Amino acid sequence: MQCDRTMKPFFVLFVFGCSARSGEGRGSKTAFSKKIAYFVAAVAANFLIGSLACAGDLQPANPSTYEKARGVLDKASKEQPWQNSLGMKFVPVVGTQALFSIWDTRLQDFQAFADSTGYDATDGMWSLGTDGWKQRGATWKDPGFKQDPTHPVVGVSWDDAKAFCDWLTKREHASGALPEGLEYRLPTDQEWSVAVGLNYEPGNTPQEKSAKVKAYVWGQAWPPPTGAGNYCGVESAIGSEPSNWKVIDGYNDGYPRTSPVGSFAANSNGLYDMGGNVWQWCEDWYNSENTHRVLRGAAWDSRSPLFMLASARDYITPDYRGGFIGFRCVLAIETPPEAIPTQPSPEAIPTQPSQ
Repeated sequence: MQCDRTMKPFFVLFVFGCSARSGEGRGSKTAFSKKIAYFVAAVAANFLIGSLACAGDLQPANPSTYEKARGVLDKASKEQPWQNSLGMKFVPVVGTQALFSIWDTRLQDFQAFADSTGYDATDGMWSLGTDGWKQRGATWKDPGFKQDPTHPVVGVSWDDAKAFCDWLTKREHASGALPEGLEYRLPTDQEWSVAVGLNYEPGNTPQEKSAKVKAYVWGQAWPPPTGAGNYCGVESAIGSEPSNWKVIDGYNDGYPRTSPVGSFAANSNGLYDMGGNVWQWCEDWYNSENTHRVLRGAAWDSRSPLFMLASARDYITPDYRGGFIGFRCVLAIETPPEAIPTQPSPEAIPTQPSQ
């Protein structure tokens, strides 16, 4: 990118320098010397002003690295996603500067990470039984219900999800599959909101925004229509849950626990399971206390109309492992310029869901 803004200061200073003193005879040497001095000063000023002006463009130190990274993001589309070495597919979401994985991180993806690194994420997981949610020795490998490799991994903490992202970034940088300057990470709470279709939410922190916009991923009607997603319908009562287990009356999604990613229709951004299947970790703290991380999207055990809102947040400590929690990755520039303000002004939002 070129900064044409630097040309005008240079021109003004150069003209001023050349016209400041003129003459012949005895004063000509003095005039010429001053012209040279003014010219040198103009060049130096031009360089300084240009540097300050361009700093506002957030241009990385190595444009070639940035251009390669930017090229990956710009080339991907909903019709032609970016696909990584694990077969994970990523699409752009307008209003963010990230590519979103179209589905939650699968069991097979996390298995590749654990096999490659020996990472141990098997301690202290909470799983469901007839006596409720307890730590009973379950792990992401065996969460207490049957899964195949295309189901979302569960029983992983925020720390585990971050470790997966870091490993995948380093692995693909080393192999050349991922250009330098790009990284895998968790979505921010704001990015997740934009991806689910919430361009405006009142409040500043995730806690303040939670459940303020009264809309679901399928619309505003309750109960959810057939095929809305993997929630806690009548199918979830299979005898391995407490006797007082409550369900969404009249709803049956066909999957008593998790479902293979992509089992239900994608949203307008091409993303699957933005409602249901597993709660998804986000980068953010829930509030200023900085003790709990944000979860979005609800899960297979969700039945509350409040917690199933697209704007609802759950929150839990970053070391917690539960059979209803997974995560979704995004691909982004390592130090991206700000894409959108933390809280966009209402004037910039074309539409808002009714409250």
